[in-house]
Amino acid sequence: MSSSTENNSQRPELQENLDLLQGLPHFATFPPRALKLLAFLAERATFAKGDVLFEKGDDSGRAYLLMSGQLELLLNTKEEKHRIGQFTDGEFLGGFSLLTAIPALFTLIAAQPSRVLCIDRQQFSKILEQFPETGKIFLQALLKELYQWERRNCSREEKLSPPYNLGATAL
Repeated sequence: MSSSTENNSQRPELQENLDLLQGLPHFATFPPRALKLLAFLAERATFAKGDVLFEKGDDSGRAYLLMSGQLELLLNTKEEKHRIGQFTDGEFLGGFSLLTAIPALFTLIAAQPSRVLCIDRQQFSKILEQFPETGKIFLQALLKELYQWERRNCSREEKLSPPYNLGATAL
């Protein structure tokens, strides 16, 4: 295969990565050069139904943008695994793992064949070093997401009796 053919086949994937990342609040306001570098460094992965992306206790060191398919978040108990969350096309998860090593509290599996765009913590760190302003942008997006999550769950907790297990945004 000639190099011009290779460049033509790589361009659409790079552009698609760029478009996908621009659509996320976490990266939408990144400087264009930083976003292009992130789109270049991001890797695609395919998972078959039942494949494990990470297990409870793992530090995957990655964030995932679900391009197609379905992922499930499982809570492991001694007896069995309980599904506590489900992710579909366009959802972004694992953002906190891009900033520091955090052992997973859950297991993430592919509930059906799935394609994801993976962002690695080490690669992301390079972007933060080259473009320091991206750290603040990314952190603000994570905090807004945490706030929205807690806000949604507060309305659910109002229907339950104390003690409540919320308050992360009060810390």
